[in-house]
Amino acid sequence: MTFISLQYAQFLLVLFVAYWLVPLRGWRLFIMLAGSLIFYASLQIWYIPLLLVSVLFNYCLATAIGEPLDWRIANASWNRRRLWLLWVGITLNVLLLLGFKYVPFVLSSIGTLLNWPVAIDGANWVKTHVIAPLGLSFFCFECISYLIDVYRGAPAATSLLHFAAYKLFFAKLISGPITRYHNLIYQLKSQNFPTPDRISEALWTIAFGAVKKGLFADNLGIYVDLSFTNLQRAGSEDLWLAIFAYGLQLYLDFSGYVDMARGTALLLGWYLPPNFDFPYFSTSIGDFWRRWHMTLGDWLRNYLYFPLGGSRVALWRTCLNLSIVMLIAGIWHGAAWGFI
Repeated sequence: MTFISLQYAQFLLVLFVAYWLVPLRGWRLFIMLAGSLIFYASLQIWYIPLLLVSVLFNYCLATAIGEPLDWRIANASWNRRRLWLLWVGITLNVLLLLGFKYVPFVLSSIGTLLNWPVAIDGANWVKTHVIAPLGLSFFCFECISYLIDVYRGAPAATSLLHFAAYKLFFAKLISGPITRYHNLIYQLKSQNFPTPDRISEALWTIAFGAVKKGLFADNLGIYVDLSFTNLQRAGSEDLWLAIFAYGLQLYLDFSGYVDMARGTALLLGWYLPPNFDFPYFSTSIGDFWRRWHMTLGDWLRNYLYFPLGGSRVALWRTCLNLSIVMLIAGIWHGAAWGFI
């Protein structure tokens, strides 16, 4: 089941009716969680236990990090324990991401560098037999941001249902946008059935995203693939045009998906943050990165760039911080030297 399919339209309609027929907010979250699991099961049912275990693990870990303690007995050992728990959570989430997405890349790179056929064979075997869970990059980054927020003083989730519904919300689960737990769950307190204007906005946003993704991005992708797979026959004009078409395909495909995700969330009374702000109209490199994949940029700034010192340090440190951030961003996007 994909966003551009008749099955998804039927699924969304049934979920919309069931969600708003229930008057209790807790039961609505249960219905949304069940719908999210059904949606993910239509794509990769075998990874649902892994996601549920990860949700439970991060929920319990954040509860331990944010455990209230009388200020009179708070001491250095308690702060060290919280920091240690935070690093355990960050490490395990990163290892989960690395284990599924980057093992073949690491093995093939080592095998090529050291002329080690065993490593190359291992990389090929993993590529053939192991498929990474859909949305794993977004899933792990959200878990890390949640743990850090709790460590910084934000309240931990008091309900496993609330946290699970947030983490597995199907609209954002596969390709974002990256959202924070507290920003999303606080909307539950003022959630009401959408007005006709809000429903119209949601349907328009879904339709607009579907046109960008299905009509423009997919057809541009056909042209790009034909050009790049026939390099000997393609002229220089064809290749230049294919390069620009590929840039448009990337933007229209990703932003179209996000539009459909945001429209879906609006129908269910949720607001997801925008991810793109006409980035190809940017006037500088810095402006571009503030307008392209904005939720990822926000994540990198708040949980990586600023903790490293940001631009409040010496020039060489600022350059180093920027390089580290862009390196992490490249690795996050894909397991290949091109991304690095």
